[in-house]
Amino acid sequence: MSSPANYSTRISEGTPNPLGATWNGNGVNFALFSAHATKVELCLFDEIGENEIERIELPEYTDEVWHVFVPGLKPSAIYGYRVHGP
Repeated sequence: MSSPANYSTRISEGTPNPLGATWNGNGVNFALFSAHATKVELCLFDEIGENEIERIELPEYTDEVWHVFVPGLKPSAIYGYRVHGP
């Protein structure tokens, strides 16, 4: 991942399975289980993991799994989650 790519303008709902971050050759599907979260955000960082370059709210919630597909994202991306709720 190089300079900020504004991935949030290209996201789609993705799938709830499998859990975790899964690269399919075209991008990465993120699926995170949480029975009580009210919102989940995917935080993308620069190549050295020091600066957050983008934050994407996961748009879908299926059977207690939050999910999103980020096209163009590479498997080497450094990411984390910000989970809101009780």
